[in-house]
Amino acid sequence: MPAVRHPQHDGDIIIAGAGCAGLSALWHLLQSPLADRRILIVDRTIEPRDDRTWSFWGPPDAPFAWLADRSWRDVEVRFPSWTSTQRLGTWRGPRRYHRVRSRDYTAAILALAERQPNVRLVPAAMLGIDDEHDGARVRTALGDLRAPVVMQSVGRPPGGPPARHPLRQHFGGWEVRTEHPIFRPGVATLMDFDAPQDDGTAFFYLLPDAADRALVEFTTFSRRPRDRTFYDHHVREYVADHGAGDVAVERTEYGCIPMEDRSWPQRCGHHVWNLGTVGGMTKPTSGYTFQRIHRHSRHLVDTMAATGDPAELPDPPRRFAFGDRTLLHLLDHRPELGRTIFERLFRTTPIDRVLTFLDEASSLAQDARMVAHLPLGPFLAAAAAETRAAWRDRRELDRAFGDTATSIQLDPAPDVHVRAELFEAPVGDIVAA
Repeated sequence: MPAVRHPQHDGDIIIAGAGCAGLSALWHLLQSPLADRRILIVDRTIEPRDDRTWSFWGPPDAPFAWLADRSWRDVEVRFPSWTSTQRLGTWRGPRRYHRVRSRDYTAAILALAERQPNVRLVPAAMLGIDDEHDGARVRTALGDLRAPVVMQSVGRPPGGPPARHPLRQHFGGWEVRTEHPIFRPGVATLMDFDAPQDDGTAFFYLLPDAADRALVEFTTFSRRPRDRTFYDHHVREYVADHGAGDVAVERTEYGCIPMEDRSWPQRCGHHVWNLGTVGGMTKPTSGYTFQRIHRHSRHLVDTMAATGDPAELPDPPRRFAFGDRTLLHLLDHRPELGRTIFERLFRTTPIDRVLTFLDEASSLAQDARMVAHLPLGPFLAAAAAETRAAWRDRRELDRAFGDTATSIQLDPAPDVHVRAELFEAPVGDIVAA
């Protein structure tokens, strides 16, 4: 279907934000029947940077797995008294834990875009996004841009009920090269709970490249992020306690990801579509976002190609959102139970099945068997509290967002601008350094 040109429109589609979600939308557009549309992509800087990595699990041919600089077949979880190392894909077919560096992801998609004469890159600070009667407007420091459709990942829509459990997954990590070989390069450590639990539920995360080289991160679930010295202290002690010897720090990462119980709409008004975390694509209890971003982008593009307009990605079964809220309730109000909950979970459920649950692809029977081994009393109390709150929050959300025209205000200052788009956790960074 050919695009209907409007004389006041600068393009057919504007993508506001050139991070993971914005580039995902661009990639899927260029692989679709909409590839010949006039596409503008706007951000303050649009260039590859080696400032973060995104990790995700999936088959060897998962979307963007071909860009992974490292993949692991074996993963493990550790607790003070035991460790479980397991091979992924033992019952659902081949599966790997992949890592993609932002520089490679961005470079690959921009290389494709630069070969398309209908794609225009606009490096400009954004001031706001407005839904209008015949399209949407992106206000930038260089002037206004308009299109029938805007896909944005840079600002949360205004309003909405407050989060009941405003937890954050905050972390800091080092890519290190150690004097002594202390890592197992064939095994990714998803969670090592042999960590102090004073500030909330906390664990270490390791992605080894070699016996003497790895990313080591310290992650905490709590309401209050800490300064970088907090994470540096724990990472330094961790590698020292494991006999690293002299350590060279080759790169650092710090981030803070909202683990919120509130829902965010997939669109603002009629013509602005929210991507990434601002579109509700972050899994609240884990922060994992990468695969959900691509699933959402592909759905928006496919429905737009088929009908002329994007359509919302259908919600998964409600039990998954209810499970997220219940676990967030416990991590917020009973943080002393955090390590116990995860220890019982991984002692009784294979890692592969836990990842399937996080993918929201498990069956009701599988979920019931998994939950049956968790602390029953606290979970029942938390579930009862969340049930009472669920209907009230749904009504407040509908009143707050509705279906009316919406404006999103953005802060253009480079040193204080917060990108609302989230990246694959626990590796990532949402706050500009």
